[in-house]
Amino acid sequence: MKKEIIILLFLFLIPSIIAIETSLSKDSYNPQELFQAEITGNFISLTSENILIYGSTAVHSTPVISDLTKQGDTYYFYAILPNQQGNFSLKIEDSQYMEAGKIKTQTITKDFIIKQTNDSALSINPGFIVTSEDFTIKVKALNNNQEISAILESTSETKDFSLIEETEKTITFLIQTQETKTTNLKINDYNVPVFILGKTQIPSNESNQSEINQSNGNNETPKINIENKTQEQIAVMDCIDIGKGCLTGEKCEGETVASLDGPCCVGTCVEKKQSSYTWIIGLGIIILILILVWFFYFKAKKRQKPKSTEDILRDKSQRFEDRMQGSSVTGGISSS
Repeated sequence: MKKEIIILLFLFLIPSIIAIETSLSKDSYNPQELFQAEITGNFISLTSENILIYGSTAVHSTPVISDLTKQGDTYYFYAILPNQQGNFSLKIEDSQYMEAGKIKTQTITKDFIIKQTNDSALSINPGFIVTSEDFTIKVKALNNNQEISAILESTSETKDFSLIEETEKTITFLIQTQETKTTNLKINDYNVPVFILGKTQIPSNESNQSEINQSNGNNETPKINIENKTQEQIAVMDCIDIGKGCLTGEKCEGETVASLDGPCCVGTCVEKKQSSYTWIIGLGIIILILILVWFFYFKAKKRQKPKSTEDILRDKSQRFEDRMQGSSVTGGISSS
């Protein structure tokens, strides 16, 4: 009987114990290293805004480059950790999930450490790939010069190269399938999950435009289609992969999105047109400045107006009379 009660209690407690499970790639990281987490649970709502990183005593979250994707029943989260040391926590806040048949909103916390060591470490961005096209990924060496070997397991495509400490290299991998599948990109001791989405057929109007570009000799690098990507996924891409950065004096005709390089124009950069009355305002300012310069110059010259000859003679005569009177007074006192 006791054994049956224990079994029943165990079965009853299982839902609360395993309702939410957060698995980290490591328990201790170097500053700026790639942080990865897999989260499973019956979430009603969960976005990247709900997942934050806090210092041990910090009231506010620490800003980091991060992103979240859900593939199947698992959420994949990554972040590029701050250049700080100490005790940190991954916190899932303000999300809703089911636990024992009830909706819960409590904060879920997973602790880890950021500590500077002499071990070789990498900063890899992004920490997962969701794509239907060829993709790029950035690798940065931390702590030491390193020999890097990156292998895309689905195709065995390999990139071997050397990295000097604190330098970064962008590498490209080819997608050679139109099927939806999951694979792994192994970069030294790091595993970056790659979720390949089935390629869709190019619409006829885009196909026609491609032919026009080729006939005109336009060989620009094809851009990544961001139509089905979230703002968080776009924000960790290079602007060159999705559009272009407009120069000073230019404006974007199209959508402007955030990227690793800052605001990025998904459209055409065109020169800003100046208003027709701009030159009039500029001319008015110049005239005003000239009037002020003339006014102060004239005022200063007036103060420094030279004395006439009569004034100079009158001053000299007055000074002579003053000296003579002084001499007479002095002489009278001496004779007595």
